[in-house]
Amino acid sequence: MKFSLNLLLSFSALAQAAAWNLRKTQERYQEAAVSHAKARVAIRHEALLFARQTLHQGARHRSTEATKRIHKTAYWGAMSLGTPPQQFKVIFDTGSGNLIVPSASCTVPGCQPHHKYANNASTTAEAIVNEKGEGSSEITFGTGQIEGDFFQDNLCIGDSLCITANFIAAERETTEPFQEIPFDGIMGLGFNDLSMGDGFNIVDDLVSKGALPGGQISFFLTDGGDSEVTFGGYRPENLASDIVWAPVKKQSYWQVSIDDITFDNVPKGLCNGGCEVAVDTGTSMLAGPSDLVDKLSNMVGAKDDCSNFNSLPKIGFQIGDKILNLKPDDYMDRSSSDCSFSLMSLDVPPPKGPLFIFGDPFLRRFLTVFDRQQSRVGFGVAKQEGDSIPPSELISAVGGVSTNSGTPLQGATPGGVDLHLDSGMMGAAGGESDNDASSSTGSDSSSSSGVSREGPAQPQPVSSSSSNAPDTGSESSWQKLFVDDSGTSSSGISSEKHTDDQPTKSSTTSGIEGPVGPDAVEQMRRLLKTDALLQKHDRRVAKQKLVSVKLHRGGA
Repeated sequence: MKFSLNLLLSFSALAQAAAWNLRKTQERYQEAAVSHAKARVAIRHEALLFARQTLHQGARHRSTEATKRIHKTAYWGAMSLGTPPQQFKVIFDTGSGNLIVPSASCTVPGCQPHHKYANNASTTAEAIVNEKGEGSSEITFGTGQIEGDFFQDNLCIGDSLCITANFIAAERETTEPFQEIPFDGIMGLGFNDLSMGDGFNIVDDLVSKGALPGGQISFFLTDGGDSEVTFGGYRPENLASDIVWAPVKKQSYWQVSIDDITFDNVPKGLCNGGCEVAVDTGTSMLAGPSDLVDKLSNMVGAKDDCSNFNSLPKIGFQIGDKILNLKPDDYMDRSSSDCSFSLMSLDVPPPKGPLFIFGDPFLRRFLTVFDRQQSRVGFGVAKQEGDSIPPSELISAVGGVSTNSGTPLQGATPGGVDLHLDSGMMGAAGGESDNDASSSTGSDSSSSSGVSREGPAQPQPVSSSSSNAPDTGSESSWQKLFVDDSGTSSSGISSEKHTDDQPTKSSTTSGIEGPVGPDAVEQMRRLLKTDALLQKHDRRVAKQKLVSVKLHRGGA
């Protein structure tokens, strides 16, 4: 009996030793496989991000400060990787396709100012390879280069939008431009062909995992502290018009076609067969093919001393029968002493080019929606504080002014995530944003540390004029008077159902009631008809909650 027990114990010890050896062999095999995969390096070139721009002939006299202001501003926001979460500031870039953050093993000057990803500090981190067996990458940008390894870990945008994501942890970043940028990394939101392989495209992953309701991401950029990117739709209170949609022609950049370029809504015949445009949230400029930029500069004829600034035309981009217009303030760089045309020459080679690039100046004028499910880009006039330009001057019809044009407002989808963007200059002093980190914007404010917050996406009523009667003569009367579910407007007017045989009542905030004449009834009917779509949309949005993280702006 004792012998049998000893024999059993010996067999048990041998089995445990064999199992341990097997586990170690498997671990060594996996490490060797990953190490071998790292020897296979994915090589990519990102032409638009950190691109070097060439001044066209008409802008050679631009001052250094003006150049700095035009080209090196950026908007960034917060996200986290790992368990427990490690916080990073990233730009959300529709012109690239990978998530890139510095690695803790990166000690070169390009990485030193930034937060770094420590895979050994995350319980959910895993070194991975793509479907081609590549475990690392080298990416060359318009300026600079990075090298890094592939990892998979938990990614959270805000507090509620979380997925398992593949990304690049950079072990080397060139000093220029990375040492001076005020953000840590890049979240590419372009199409799959810009990514390192299957599972590396953040937008596709969000959609396939059901984490991006409606498949839409929208950008609302301002010069103040209320810029934001919204995952899952868009906020209607940031719009001053309906949305004009353009289909994506090439699924790489968010690239759409324009039929022509216009001056004061008149086509100029500059796009024979159409021009291509990349709508790029990672670019702080307007740019285009050098030959067309030179033609535009000569046609605009802006004088260096700004003496003809007030007579300069609107430059528009025709999509079908609609025109998206930029005012001289959008396309001119104006200082106290001189003026210059701010479109830059950037020649993107075929097959993706030649291209115009719509960067921050365009995106501040138009709220922009990137719709992955329907492969299209939408443009609506952004409702900027203090902006008195009528929306009909910015979205017009060919040859004249249009009313609110485009697709009716639909807005954010339940479960959407709002990220408030900060902005500033990309340089040695660029770590400080334009706005105070502790400043607030009503109930939607948060600290610049990236702490997220939840709150209802409540549409804000817009006050009417001093008269209780709506301005039915305005092309945008829906902007001036919001009617809620109860039929009560922000000015206190309410309506009741009635027939021709019944008296009609109206009430105001003063509580006075009395009969209303046929003109007032017709005014209310027109108002309700105009606002019907907006009311329906706003009721739906008010029931959802959005998570907001402040976005920053910075530069050199």
